[in-house]
Amino acid sequence: MCAATPALLGRAFAIALAAMLCVAMGFAVADAATKYKGSPNVVDGEEIPTDAEAVIPPDAGMEAEQPHSRPAPPNSGPPAPVTLTAYLSEGSAPMVADVVWRVFQQRNARDGTYKIVTKIHEARPTIELKPGRYLVNVAYGRANLTRKIDVWPQTPSNEDFVVNAGGLRLMATLAHGPIVAEHLLKLEIYSDAQDQTGNRQRLFGDLRPGIVIRLNSGIYHIVSTYGDANSVVSTDIVIEPGKIAEANVDHDAGKVTLKLVQRRGGEAVAGTRWTIYNAGGEVIRESAGAFPTHVLAAGEYRVAAQHGERQFAGAFTIAAGDTTLVEVLMQ
Repeated sequence: MCAATPALLGRAFAIALAAMLCVAMGFAVADAATKYKGSPNVVDGEEIPTDAEAVIPPDAGMEAEQPHSRPAPPNSGPPAPVTLTAYLSEGSAPMVADVVWRVFQQRNARDGTYKIVTKIHEARPTIELKPGRYLVNVAYGRANLTRKIDVWPQTPSNEDFVVNAGGLRLMATLAHGPIVAEHLLKLEIYSDAQDQTGNRQRLFGDLRPGIVIRLNSGIYHIVSTYGDANSVVSTDIVIEPGKIAEANVDHDAGKVTLKLVQRRGGEAVAGTRWTIYNAGGEVIRESAGAFPTHVLAAGEYRVAAQHGERQFAGAFTIAAGDTTLVEVLMQ
């Protein structure tokens, strides 16, 4: 087989896109860990650049090139109508709402940017394009797909895009009960793949529980952090096209308030510095103040309280769902 030239193949480029929205009613619901009561909220996510020129990172969301590229259309001549249609999954009905299209010129500028031709908030638009090759991105929430299309002079065409999108609803509980202090909860989504040091790429953060996130199908790593210490739960979940996956993470944790006193039940001593250790001697949290409060994973802990040059120690146990006051005596 002869070697392919840049004129035949071109380069594979794509748009890295993220836009979070509530999943549409067309999704089927996968096996649920927890039922969610009430209608999901709509959350606007990040959008790709909408300036006159936008950067397209290579290989992000781009369909693979065919082994033998088709001939390139001319770059001049009368325009032609192009109808764009998006599908949630293979064999599904055309999508009818919450679809955003972006069309970019296929040729990039010297600085590596690509000029955006048009942005359309219609599910199934028909647009007039001049002859040439374009990069078209379809976005459905955080799910997106980018591929090349060719436009020939006065030749109508229909372009179908199968997004292969699914939904993810995240829920979190404390000792199998509701989490009242949701401001202490942090939900994040990471890539399934890990680098050589075991780190994952953080994809989305600061997510709220109960909201459905539209994602491309695949495997994702979920991390839930409750409080400012060591109550961290992680799990992997599979997103299937056209389905909502529901993940519930339960925190076995409790809340502890620390207090340095001269006698039991006495006034808290101000100006105290605190260090909390787990059973293995690892430092879990450091803080300062008369009444510091922390959420800790269930387990046994030691605490050191330093006031001036003097240091005092204590021990305590946290059970899931506990709210505990720990007094450390100055003796």
